[in-house]
Parts: sequence; structure tokens; C-alpha cells
Amino acid sequence: MKAIYFTISRITAFIVIAALTYLFLFNCTRPNLFDKNSILSSLISVISIIIAIIITFLFSKLFAEKSIRIERKKEIDDLAKKLTYLRRIAFHIKSMNEFWNFKDVNIKSILDNQYKTLTYEIYRGNGKEKLQYAELEKISEEIYGTDGQSYLALKGLEDGENSYGFFSEFNPKNYSAKDIIRYREYANSFWYLLDRSDDGIVNFNRVNKYHLNFIDELYYKIFGRPINNKDYKQSIKLCFEYFESEIFDKLLYLTTMNSNYFPRALKRSFFNLLVFLFLLIFTVFTLIITLNIFWAFVLSLIIISLFIANTIDLIIITFNSIRNELNVNEIFKV
Repeated sequence: MKAIYFTISRITAFIVIAALTYLFLFNCTRPNLFDKNSILSSLISVISIIIAIIITFLFSKLFAEKSIRIERKKEIDDLAKKLTYLRRIAFHIKSMNEFWNFKDVNIKSILDNQYKTLTYEIYRGNGKEKLQYAELEKISEEIYGTDGQSYLALKGLEDGENSYGFFSEFNPKNYSAKDIIRYREYANSFWYLLDRSDDGIVNFNRVNKYHLNFIDELYYKIFGRPINNKDYKQSIKLCFEYFESEIFDKLLYLTTMNSNYFPRALKRSFFNLLVFLFLLIFTVFTLIITLNIFWAFVLSLIIISLFIANTIDLIIITFNSIRNELNVNEIFKV
């Protein structure tokens, strides 16, 4: 909101200053005494110098911003690697046929065979495709509602990726903010199953040890300690809690910070540079073409007015940039 107010204030100030400057110069200057060539020639030199200074600032700011983002990207990659490990855990749990045997129903078998195209978003009614109420009730009854929803959540964490990718150790990922928000919802849905379900029904006791070895390895990579085999379900539940409390917020914050490819300071300076570049071109054409005294006078005053207004705008931008650069309150160590 502050950024919008600042932009509107700058535009208003630019228009007012340019208009007042033009009116003042028009009323206080005589066309027949106005030396267009010398004034515009000097103005071309001044504008060229200002453009060179702005370009130097933009590149220095660009390199500084790139260094900050590279350091931030290192933190993002560490967190993203853990998220990839969680997605691999989700892939292996989703693949465990024995785990999804709830009472007399195998939820995995029903969803894989009868509802292959059903997704978490469709089931929740968040996607473009909507289920009819009767159809939704039928599906919910067959998959035990939130139990089947948790399977669809793990399917969402898998996100249609090739299964070979979940066995590859070198599998770097760049997750967008939208991806992180989606994965967070999926992870919370499966955590809900582990938290609210009966341990006698939902557990890893029936799962072959060979399949659990993959999860043991991934758990160790995330926490740096072995999983508690005596209470496997609780360990997996705590793993998902850890991502909710520690990983998702940090990863989303850092990713959002690095997703803004055009910071405000660079954007404002760049548009100010474009105005000066336009004035430079406009001045050159006005200097070269042949005009009568009156139009040469009017066009020159317009150029001078716009130059003064844009120079004052540059001063405002510079002052605001200095103040913002020295403000480190929004920089956090995560």
C-alpha cells in the first residue's frame, strides 16, 4: 500500500512540477531572445551524464542484489532438499499396499483402479472440475472420507513426477511459492490422518521391512538421527509436524523474497532512466529539425520542464532508496 501511495505521489508531483515550470518559463521568457541551440546542446550533455550515472547505479545495485540472492538461494536449496526428501517419503508411503488396508477396505486399490484421475483438488472441490454431490458422497463412503483424502494428498506430494526421480539422490528442485503452499496443504492432510486415526488400524506394522528401509534412510537425511522403529507412526507424524513448524514457512519466505525479479528501487530508477532517454532523443530531434521561432521556443520549454520534473523525481527516488537501503528491519536470519 505504501509503494502504491509513493508511486501516485511521484506521478502527481512530476505532472505538477512540469506544468508549473512550463507556465513560469513561458511567461518569463521571450521567444525572440531564446537561444535554442546552446540551451539544448548543454541539456544533451547534462542528460547524457545523468543517464551514465543512473546506469552505473543500476548495475552496482544489480550485482549487490545478485550476491544477496545467491546467498539466499543456498538456504533455499538446503530447505528444498529436505522438502524433496519429504516428497520421497510420501511416494514410498503411497506405494505401500499393506499400509492402506483399513479394516476390510484397501483405499489404495480403490483409488488406483476405480478413480485413477481423482485428485486432491477435485475431491476437495478446489479445482476447475467439480464432483456432483451424489458422486462425492459415494466416493467418500468408499474411501472412508479423510482416509482416502490423505492418500490423494500423498499423490499430490508426488505431483506426477517420474518415479525414477524419487530414487535419485541428485535431484535438485526449484519450488515456486504456489508449489510450497500446495505441498503444505497435502502434508497437513496426511498428518491429520496419522494424528486422528486409531493406532490399531493405521500403522506401519504390516509393511515389509524392505519398503521401510527407504523411509529410514530419508528420515536420517532430514534429521541426522535414526527413526524410532518402536513407534514408527509417531516418528512419521513428528516428521510432518517438523515441516509444518520449521520448513514450509522459511522456504516460502525465502522463495518469495527471491521471486521478485525486479525490486522497487531498480524499477523506479529504470523508469526514471527511460524518461531521461526519451528526453535525450526528443532533444536531439528538436535540435536538428528546422522549426519556426515560436515552435522551437515551445518545444524547448516542454523539454526543459520535463527535465526539471524528472530530475526532482530522481532526487526523490535517491532519497527514498538511501532510506530503504539503511533499513535492515525486514532482513531476518532464518
